[in-house]
Amino acid sequence: MVALKIPKVTFQPPTFNSLEEERRHRKQRLAAAFRLFARFGFSEGVAGHITVRDPEHLDHFWVNSFGMHFGLIRVSDLILVNHKG
Repeated sequence: MVALKIPKVTFQPPTFNSLEEERRHRKQRLAAAFRLFARFGFSEGVAGHITVRDPEHLDHFWVNSFGMHFGLIRVSDLILVNHKG
């Protein structure tokens, strides 16, 4: 029997040089998650809910605008809301 040598890989969370860089990263991942929801059929009506917290304003969240198909959401379509809407 031949032993396989498998390299040990450890994953680290990303680090950022600024809040703007972290915000952009979070918004990019959020928009991608919406498109994945659409790909797997979770885009009819109010089929899913995804938000991401803003890294600077911790009581604010980035969300999609109501009525937009999840498969079409881009970073520029996301809106920032707080508990007041």
